Amino acid sequence: RPDFNRARYELLARQWSKSLKTVESINKHVTLFENDLSQLVEQLKQFVYLNIYGHIIDEKVEPYRLMIQKRFPNTYFSIEKSRFRLWI
Repeated sequence: RPDFNRARYELLARQWSKSLKTVESINKHVTLFENDLSQLVEQLKQFVYLNIYGHIIDEKVEPYRLMIQKRFPNTYFSIEKSRFRLWI
């Protein structure tokens, strides 16, 4: 294990975490998620329900909701901080 300064590591980790919450980063994540989700739906012809558990930061909930409404307009969905559900 390489030697590292714990305080420096914690500072870099905080900076990296903040960078994930920028508008640019959120837009990139939403676009990437939209592409992945679209590919999944295309590959699974009988796709009906998707349930993903995890942590969604507050700043991403609304962009994800808007993306789902635009990309999958005739679906039911639920997006919470700890869960993403989509019925097609």
